[in-house]
Amino acid sequence: MRRNAVFTESSLRQHPAVIKAFTGLPAEAFWDLIEKIAEQLPAYEEQRLGRAHRQRMLGGGRDFDQPLVIRVALVLTYLRLHIPQEAVAQLYGATQSDVSRELRRLLPVLQAALPCPAVWQQLAEGADLSPEQCLELEQLMDRRALIDATEQRISRPTESTKRKEHYSGKKKFHAQDPARH
Repeated sequence: MRRNAVFTESSLRQHPAVIKAFTGLPAEAFWDLIEKIAEQLPAYEEQRLGRAHRQRMLGGGRDFDQPLVIRVALVLTYLRLHIPQEAVAQLYGATQSDVSRELRRLLPVLQAALPCPAVWQQLAEGADLSPEQCLELEQLMDRRALIDATEQRISRPTESTKRKEHYSGKKKFHAQDPARH
């Protein structure tokens, strides 16, 4: 079922501030990312669909409901805002199933195409970089990572010290804080 979208490709092009607010990327970086993904996606899809025990022939299966720009934007919005998939779907005129499917399909390509945020900061500052800093940035670009810094619920530890360490008084449950581990 196709829904009315709050954001379309044309509205994203007209309002670059929306791209930054919802995806966390500057508009120029977002459109560059779309170009990179458009180049890398066919090879990735061929590799993904060409696995040995696939039940359908190549070309079989569900077609995409949304253009690539919207698919990438909804995945980045979900990763940045951590709102329910249904809410992201409402923003982009998709369904919750579309969001879930695009997360599985596009995440590996996004991880390969996204530069490290430290690189953007260095480039935005326009500072003269020493050879050591250039090497460090190259190494950062090779180690792409997404970090989820939300607390994760855990079972109540049996040891008293661990219980105190993992108890979140604000949320009233035991959680593992990724900042400490």
